Parts: sequence; C-alpha cells; structure tokens
Amino acid sequence: MVNAVKTPGKVKLLFTLLIGAGLVWLTFSLGQWQTGRAQEKQTLFDAQARALAAEPVSPASARLDLDNLSYRKIELRGRFEAKALIYIDNRQVNGRPAVQVVQGFRPEGANFLIPVDRGLLLRNPAEPRLAPNMPAGAMRDGEMFNLQGTILPRFAQSAELRGIALGDAENIVMAQSNGFDVWSNFSVNEFEKRTGEPVSNFVVTQQPVAQTTGQQPQASIAGGFYHLAVPLQEQVAKHRGYAFQWFTMSAVLVLLTLFFVYREFFRSEFYKGNKR
Repeated sequence: MVNAVKTPGKVKLLFTLLIGAGLVWLTFSLGQWQTGRAQEKQTLFDAQARALAAEPVSPASARLDLDNLSYRKIELRGRFEAKALIYIDNRQVNGRPAVQVVQGFRPEGANFLIPVDRGLLLRNPAEPRLAPNMPAGAMRDGEMFNLQGTILPRFAQSAELRGIALGDAENIVMAQSNGFDVWSNFSVNEFEKRTGEPVSNFVVTQQPVAQTTGQQPQASIAGGFYHLAVPLQEQVAKHRGYAFQWFTMSAVLVLLTLFFVYREFFRSEFYKGNKR
C-alpha cells in the first residue's frame, strides 16, 4: 500500500486541486453576489411598496429628493397646458398600435411643468399613420383640477418597467400628425425647448403602479385613456434562482474535484501498491 502520491504525481495533484479550488471559489463567489443582489432588490422593493402605501404628497418644488419620494402617490392642484402635449410613438395596448400621451402639468402658482404620463391612445387601423385625437374633454387647457398619480424618477421608467425599450433620448425623431407633435422618444431637454418652461426632475404617471404576477397586464380605460399597470418588478426570485444555480454548481465542483483526485491519484496509487 502506498501512503503518498509520488512525483510527478504530486505536481499533477496540486494542479488539479488548485484548478478545482479556483472554480469552487468562483462559483461560490458568484452565488454570494447574486444573494447580495437579491437582498438589495428586496430592500428596494420593500421601500417601493411602503412608498405606494404611504399618504400622498403635494410637492411645491420642481426638484424632489427622489431617494425618498419615488413611488409616492401625489396630489396636486393645477392645470394641464395644451402647448405641452406630446405623443410618444411605437407603443402597444394588448398588441394593438398606440401612442403614449405626455402632457405638461402646471401646479397652482408654480413656474414649472411636470411631465405627466396620462396613458395610451389606440391608433386607427384604417389610418395607422394618423395620430389619434384626444378624448373628449381630456385637453382641459387652463381648467384647474386635482391631479392624482404616482411619482417616478424619470419618464423612461414608466415604459421600461413594462419592458419597452425607448432607445436613445438624444436622437429623437419628431413629426406632426393630425395637429399633434409625435416623438419617437421622450427627452426632458427637448420638452423644455418645446414648452419654453422649466421642467421638474420627476414625472408623474396616471397609470396604475402595483406589484404584478409577471403576466401581461390587461388594459383598463380611464378618462378615455388606456391604462396598463406599471409593474413593481422586484426580481428577487430571479436573483435567488441564480444564486441557487451558482451554489449548486459550486457543490458539484467540490464533489467532482474530490472524485477526480481520488480516482486518478489515490485509488490508482493504491492499486499500483497492491500489485507490487
């Protein structure tokens, strides 16, 4: 019986152990990283859920602390501005072509505008190139009323959370159709140029924001606009799933390394020793 592995077997054994240990360390570290990401996403999701459940706010400033006020409900008295009405193209409602309506809202007594995502309008299949008209009574130019919605850090988020890629905000295609401005994307800078007014560092969506099951939300109609739920995609389960995969792979690599070392070195040396 052989008590030790002989050179050059020792070198080969050491090399095998180093490779195995390196792969185990790498996969285990990736598992820990995904676990940390899951904890971060859980913390963020919990904060968003608490914000949605909190009492509405009525900010008087164009610059908000978005770390604390994102996803808070908002109630503001003011009016929509007809000159600050934009259609964002290439949207869909349950597979049908649509535009997203963004209109500037001026809080009472304020000298700035808040971009408001009012919802979506279907295009007419018979005239798909023609921008749809606003619903009757929806313009509300100059009419004071109470705006209710949810604060989002940026306009892109209301679309990104539904899986819509917005593209480059600096290369916007602008067109006129049926008397409406139709943009390929939204940009705060272009919106400021278009309106000639200061614009807030946040947007408000009138579409519902809620935790979803991951299924495609069905559209509802409110005030003539189609609304789709903006999902709070917590993504915690996804990161935990990745972590489980990495930890499983790490455990498998440990077993494979031990099995290979036993089979190729100790077991073979044992048999060699018994044949002598």
